[in-house]
Amino acid sequence: MNLRIVLAAASLAAVAILTSCGLFGGDTYTLSSGTYKVSSATLASANDQCGLLGAYTDPAKVIGITVSGTTVTFNLSNDSAAAANTLPTATINANSIETPVEANYTVAFGSTCVTRIHRDVSGDITANDATALTLNFSVATESGNCSSGTSFAAVPCTSSYHFLATKQ
Repeated sequence: MNLRIVLAAASLAAVAILTSCGLFGGDTYTLSSGTYKVSSATLASANDQCGLLGAYTDPAKVIGITVSGTTVTFNLSNDSAAAANTLPTATINANSIETPVEANYTVAFGSTCVTRIHRDVSGDITANDATALTLNFSVATESGNCSSGTSFAAVPCTSSYHFLATKQ
């Protein structure tokens, strides 16, 4: 009898904690298409092998977010001419941005280096039109000599970044 009461109390406490953290029940926020201001960028990986943290800590950094149904597309350069294969996508599930589909494409640097870039984004919707995101980014040599002359700190490289994005 006492064991049942303890188990019931523990279950109720767990539900209360999950609800207060927004993990069970609670408000579901919306994300809409537009330009989002990036802030509070930090490394999610041990170091910044790719050298992109400076771009995400720049106070002028913005990204484009497009929402269609439950699919969210991230235009990390906020370039309206960006090719579709360079834009990672993910699925919105309540307040979660999950099941990322990576952008996987090549970029040539000069006539002697071709890199393969992989990037994906996941995270959470923290309020209406506000997110906490993680960008996973990697670069490898596809062909040629890419030891210098690229826009990355090193090739190959792998880095992850956390940042907030709020609609302007």
